[in-house]
Amino acid sequence: MNLAFYIARRYLFAKKSQNAINIISMISAGSIMVATVALVCGLSVMNGFGDMVEWTFNNFDPELKITPTKGKVFDPNTTSFQLIRAMPEIEFSAEIIEENVFVRYRERQEVAVAKGVSDNFRQMAGIDSVLFTGEFKLQDGDANCAVLGIGLASVLGVRAGFADPIEIYAPVRDRQVSIANVLSSFEFEYAFAVGEFMVNQAEYDEKYMFLPLELLRDLLHYETEVTALELKVKPQANLKTVQKQIRSILGDDFNVQDRYEQQESTYKMLQIEKWMTFLILAFISMIALFNLVSSISMLMIEKQKDVRILRSMGADDRLIRRIFIYEGSMIPAFGALTGILIGVILCLIQQLYGIIKLGEMGAFISNHYPVRVSLFDLLVIFITVCTIGFLATWYPVRYHGKKWLSQGRLALLFPPFLSFLIRFPLLPLFSLFPLFLSCQSAQTGGKPSVAVTIEPQRYFTEKIAGEQFEVFAVVPVGQSPETYDPAPHEMIRIAQSKAYLQIGRIGFEQVWMQTIRQNNPHLTFFDLSEGVHLIGDDTLHEEEEEEHHTSHHGVDPHIWSATGSAKIIAQNTLKAFMVLDPDNQNVYLDNYGQLIGKIEETELQLHAMLDTLSHRTFVIFHPALTYFADEYDLKQLSIESDGKEPSVASLKTLIDEAKNAQVRVVFVQQEFDRKHAEQVAAEIGARVVVINPLDRQWNEQMIHIARELIR
Repeated sequence: MNLAFYIARRYLFAKKSQNAINIISMISAGSIMVATVALVCGLSVMNGFGDMVEWTFNNFDPELKITPTKGKVFDPNTTSFQLIRAMPEIEFSAEIIEENVFVRYRERQEVAVAKGVSDNFRQMAGIDSVLFTGEFKLQDGDANCAVLGIGLASVLGVRAGFADPIEIYAPVRDRQVSIANVLSSFEFEYAFAVGEFMVNQAEYDEKYMFLPLELLRDLLHYETEVTALELKVKPQANLKTVQKQIRSILGDDFNVQDRYEQQESTYKMLQIEKWMTFLILAFISMIALFNLVSSISMLMIEKQKDVRILRSMGADDRLIRRIFIYEGSMIPAFGALTGILIGVILCLIQQLYGIIKLGEMGAFISNHYPVRVSLFDLLVIFITVCTIGFLATWYPVRYHGKKWLSQGRLALLFPPFLSFLIRFPLLPLFSLFPLFLSCQSAQTGGKPSVAVTIEPQRYFTEKIAGEQFEVFAVVPVGQSPETYDPAPHEMIRIAQSKAYLQIGRIGFEQVWMQTIRQNNPHLTFFDLSEGVHLIGDDTLHEEEEEEHHTSHHGVDPHIWSATGSAKIIAQNTLKAFMVLDPDNQNVYLDNYGQLIGKIEETELQLHAMLDTLSHRTFVIFHPALTYFADEYDLKQLSIESDGKEPSVASLKTLIDEAKNAQVRVVFVQQEFDRKHAEQVAAEIGARVVVINPLDRQWNEQMIHIARELIR
């Protein structure tokens, strides 16, 4: 048996004559254990997020993708590609054309990426698992179909099943642009929206749409050309081997990329974030391991008598040093093993039960923090902690142990650098580092920004702010402002803003505004609801509340749904910018005048459509049109009650009232489930219409709602 290791093991577990040595040793092991637990949990969470991102891309990207190294298109019917398709390892292949196109739906338009796919594309990727609404279908009889990303569909204002087609434009490849008649230089086709997908990656959700391959070929005047050939490999085949075989067949004229190479920058960024997290936590572990210096020092003081006995028995300095090095190395090894065990247990509990939540149900891909424990990570953590522990022990024992053992001078154990660290409080400086970063990021921006709560506010604020300010809406598109919890990057953007413009009483503000005010004392806050007659206020009679069926406790917050309230919001927004930027008051006054003109124009259109309306009652899932109904003498019946699912009795009462009023339309907001709306519509013989009162294009949404009422 190794004598030095045997003695060191006895020293580690034996009771010391001074209880303080036991306490310091336990503190050293405990601090190492806590740091190791943090390392295991931190890296496992980063692995979990990496798996989540990989899952989202795997539902969209093919296993192998062939693209030309030069040019844009190629002919997939050559002998080389026939050989590739005939390979026994290839299960499916799909021809692809990707092209930037101009799409328009009604009055809205956007530049999108059209991905034309062949009929067997559905077998290539798990596209069905990321469908948000509708179905994945390319043809419906003779009609062409389109499946859009949820962000693109929101910008265009189109949903699955809408009757009007989407117009798709592309410049003619073999024709020069005519200045006299620009439209003659474009080809266009129609497609009907039948589904929406959500990959939770902005690159896809906000730009991509799937179309039939032949539609894009006709639009771009291609015959057999494609921009890519996507391949699915059989499960038993080795993907890397197949990739090498295809590269040998095609040569240097084509790129053959697997999923990691198709999203190389994203995966590299994830790895950088993971190992930066590791370095930060390893640095914290290194600070925790400084406790070893004091623990080893006090142990050497206590064991002076044992050292003299060992010397009298013939032990040399090398053996004595090895004893204390082993002693100092066993403490971090014990702490690391215990920390790894606890960290793995915590990760498994999180993996099985999801105790720590990410946020509101449905707001993220996963409702809880994803974790995945990697054996390689555990090995790296153990080696790192043990290496740092060995160095923290070896340095004082190797260079100062001999002199101390012979003279008994403890002070020599502490080199000047360690003495400086002990005397100088570094931790306050480390705590100021995040503040320094936030200050730097705030200084590096361009024009000043203001934060608003919802997208309709952004409409009014941008109209008045013009080019002077950047406007940021905290609650993103597709989220309910009643229940949304802001992400960390949104809280950072709020902190970097110059002011916050509240809409008034909405759920998000009721929950978060006090926290935002406390964390950002530099922000100027403005309430845009000042001067608005609030429905549901104490001044309102109970019978008036009952008429509009408001389901909010107290005040109804949806003040932007009426043109009268919109004018007050615009006026309050003007006052805010006059305070924030008095040097540009004339600019804001001009912009305010133009906005008021647009609101009044919308008001005239709404009166022209609604004043003579015969059926003046409508049903809505969430009562977001209370002010709209009040302004135009309409009656709103809401399915939702106090933010809860409707009961059977309340549904029956609502259906009876709707039948008596001959209701013809049931509105449902795009962020809510359509199940109850469709059930009510089927009972009363009405049609379901999806609306978006949270749309950034406020005036267009108001006109859209009125048109649906008079249809």
